[in-house]
Amino acid sequence: MIDIHSHVLPGVDDGASSLEAAKLMLAEAQKAGVRTIIATPHYSRELHENGMIDQVFDAVRNEALRFGIKLLKGYEVKIHHYPGRMPRDFSGLDLAGTKLILLELPLDSVPSYTPDLVYRVQLQGFVPIIAHPERCRRLGRDREMLEELLDAGCLMQIDAASITGVNGGRAKRFARKLIKKGKASFVASDAHRPYGYSVWYTKAYKKVVKWVGQDKADDLFRNNAADIFGYVDEGNAVDVS
Repeated sequence: MIDIHSHVLPGVDDGASSLEAAKLMLAEAQKAGVRTIIATPHYSRELHENGMIDQVFDAVRNEALRFGIKLLKGYEVKIHHYPGRMPRDFSGLDLAGTKLILLELPLDSVPSYTPDLVYRVQLQGFVPIIAHPERCRRLGRDREMLEELLDAGCLMQIDAASITGVNGGRAKRFARKLIKKGKASFVASDAHRPYGYSVWYTKAYKKVVKWVGQDKADDLFRNNAADIFGYVDEGNAVDVS
């Protein structure tokens, strides 16, 4: 399995609280069959610029290797209500050196400038991935907005916890609809704690197999992520085997 959204880095956001907690997450990810994880802490200009993310990432990457897991670096960039809080340049904020940018919508709304932001991201040569759209209540009510994002070229990443019902019935129904209609490209753990892998991730895979069959489940949990890394130049391709 390839997990493109995980908060396994300790002490940089609301994910793992310590290196020991990160090790527990890695152990459970290994048991769940995950072999590649993109660590995606919430983007902060200060943490990005002062090098703290790099230091923490290097420590956790060494631990991940002991579990047979390849750890790659990325960010989850929250779309704030105030556009001035967004980065102007998305270079270095992508997933694992690819041209993929993980964007998180507020849970209650879609800021009015979001289409313009998507366009700006694309002008910089990146492909936007919308993190857990099923959790955004506005998208659940406004399917035209969802279609606008899809038509603009955004990819959709569903949270395992939504599939298992942890995020509520509305999010689960929306996640199922997106998956069954082929509008989701990835399922990720969005893990903040070990049970994000030991319980939610494994149960989500089994649930998706029931919804759409094993082949499509494998696409969502592994194959699409492997294929999408083709955006990387051949000489720098990410090994996701």
